[in-house]
Amino acid sequence: MTNNTNTSFKAPNPSLQICDATSCSVRMAWEHSRQAPLSEEQQMLQALQREEAAHDLVRRRFLLTTEQYLKSDLGVCRT
Repeated sequence: MTNNTNTSFKAPNPSLQICDATSCSVRMAWEHSRQAPLSEEQQMLQALQREEAAHDLVRRRFLLTTEQYLKSDLGVCRT
């Protein structure tokens, strides 16, 4: 699948749009939103949430890799 990427770097709000080249339909769109400054407590909460998300991603990836390894060891999945 071929994609076209449209970007805009207007000062306050950069944006990104990825479109399918054949159908010209938008597959993903993102625009940076301006937010009011966060308090120190909110910044700490965001940092903790990012850290938790990273740990969750690593844990899920570990479990998936372990599952694939065990299946190949048991002869269940041959590729």
